[in-house]
Amino acid sequence: MQYDAHYVSNRMSRTIGHIKLVRSMVENDVDCADVLIQLAAVRGELDSICSHLMAEYAESFAEEYRKTGDTALIDAFQAELNRAIRK
Repeated sequence: MQYDAHYVSNRMSRTIGHIKLVRSMVENDVDCADVLIQLAAVRGELDSICSHLMAEYAESFAEEYRKTGDTALIDAFQAELNRAIRK
């Protein structure tokens, strides 16, 4: 699967910076509520990256399906999607 590695790398760099900030907050005994707010922001950033990748992944399957008409691709995509979102 092809995806925009530059976009993902940039978003991950920003997220890593944000996580480092949260770590610093914890180390400096910042109020728990403030830490939780920042962690929610980090989770939102990660969710956004995952959504972007999932959309590109779905498009790659759809494009291959349009080219080949191979219905096995639908089952493969569903299996990969279930594996990716399993909690």
